[in-house]
Amino acid sequence: MLHQAAVPFQLRRSQDAFSGGSVTSTTEVVHGLLRLDGDRVVVQWRLARQTEHVGAMLVRTDEELEAVRGIEIPLSGVAGAMVRRRWWAPWGAPTLVLRAADLRAFEEVAGEGGLKLGHPAELVLGLRRTDLLVAEEFSAELALAVAERALAADEDAPPLPRPEPPRELGPPQTAEPS
Repeated sequence: MLHQAAVPFQLRRSQDAFSGGSVTSTTEVVHGLLRLDGDRVVVQWRLARQTEHVGAMLVRTDEELEAVRGIEIPLSGVAGAMVRRRWWAPWGAPTLVLRAADLRAFEEVAGEGGLKLGHPAELVLGLRRTDLLVAEEFSAELALAVAERALAADEDAPPLPRPEPPRELGPPQTAEPS
């Protein structure tokens, strides 16, 4: 069965630097798409960076938009996905947590110029509240694809030996009183 599901995500990070009489604020917004395409998971993203320089005589804003980048992760490198919502902030935005079956699975996503990961085995992606059901559908489709892959691998494995039939026991013996 061919599985196809997609969910958009968004990450935001910012950094402020103070030096002398100037302030530099950098805000990076990552817009991306996580897609299940057959036996692989495709992650695509684009980084938009806005840098504001404020000084005594200078106010300047620089904007950059990087090209779309992407990687393909084989389904064998993914253990599953789940939508995480914080119980103390039900009005807040949910996140989609993609779990790796191999620590090298997300290596191309993280690193210099990539997405920053809190844990090498988890890719935590911010979602809009409007994409909650789409993310739930994506995680269910991914779970089904991982299960079907495991089942297909199990069918190729040699069968287990048949167990021996249980021995028949006679009627219970009672001890005679002496």
